[in-house]
Amino acid sequence: MTAHIRKRKYKSGVRYQVVLDKGNDSNGKRRREYISCDSYAEAQAIKAEKLHQFNMGSFIEASKITVQNICEQWFKLHVEQELAITTQNGYRVNLENHVYPAIGNIKVQKLTPVQLQMFYDDLKKKGLSPRSIRYIHTTLHTALKFAMRMGVVGRNVTEFVSPPKGEKFKPDIYNEAEVLELLNCCKGTQFEVPITLAVGMGMRKGEVFGLQWKDIDFSDNTLHVCHNLTCVKGKKIIGKPKTESSDRKILMPDYLVTMLKKHKIEQAKNRLKLGRAYQDNDLVYCYDDGTPRSTNGFSKRFSDFLEKNGLRHIRFHDLRHINATLMLQYGVPAKIASERLGHSTIQTTMNIYSHVTVEMQKDTVNIFDNNIFSKVAEG
Repeated sequence: MTAHIRKRKYKSGVRYQVVLDKGNDSNGKRRREYISCDSYAEAQAIKAEKLHQFNMGSFIEASKITVQNICEQWFKLHVEQELAITTQNGYRVNLENHVYPAIGNIKVQKLTPVQLQMFYDDLKKKGLSPRSIRYIHTTLHTALKFAMRMGVVGRNVTEFVSPPKGEKFKPDIYNEAEVLELLNCCKGTQFEVPITLAVGMGMRKGEVFGLQWKDIDFSDNTLHVCHNLTCVKGKKIIGKPKTESSDRKILMPDYLVTMLKKHKIEQAKNRLKLGRAYQDNDLVYCYDDGTPRSTNGFSKRFSDFLEKNGLRHIRFHDLRHINATLMLQYGVPAKIASERLGHSTIQTTMNIYSHVTVEMQKDTVNIFDNNIFSKVAEG
């Protein structure tokens, strides 16, 4: 088999086409396969992968490619190359735990909307939430969109199936009194740093665990969120944040600055005490010997901490929602709140926290009633 790349010009722009020449069939007819790509770099990667598969004897004819085959190709050529580790991990869990066992062996060209709908119905019967099933649907939709570009299928069957709808997301958050009680309870414990960073800065769990001292500038009290720690099959990996917009530099409240300076001093004492046994990874939140903490199991430990202190159960990620809600309730402009949270657009912030904006609208009405309309002379 040989392969080459063609450049195609369209009104909408330039695209590239990988042409796989498979020789002649038994009737002497030329056999070719065409794969459309958005960029030359993508075309080069696909061409190299196809030739490698052919040379290694692992090349599969389009008609024989299974759902698992195409998902693995998509994962290797797209997910691993372009997406953050946390996103990769989420896709991998969906594929290995749900997709492959149920429909992985089905030929992708023969996958029908009915089979896919039955797959979603079975997931629902097993107790998966509508939100989790929609995430699996998104995973499959993206993988099969890749299959269309590769010329393996002529349609994306996920477009003919509707995953279950769930209630609009509304985060479970503490009121101001509960937040104060939480912050007081965590003082001097192993949870003080992560809880204060999540409540005060709106940081995600992986961002807290991946935070390094070099990311903090005490000269201007800024914190640069540019690392994310995730655990993949027991291995701790520090990589980039969840999205490009998640990489952000934000100002710290004075309370947080003081807490971090104190924490740094305590950490330095541990370093001196342990000497060579201390593993300096420059991490802000780590074990006493400097090694990275594991995100696995942290949710259970956080839940136990809340129960021990008589606090209402919430998820650790809800602390980020608390930060966002308080910012909007205190009148912080949506643009600033969005930037501090690392959202790609203001609309993302407003969609997630629409429950807050409803209350803000009520407050706005009261402002007009109390300050304007109440002073209008009666007819």
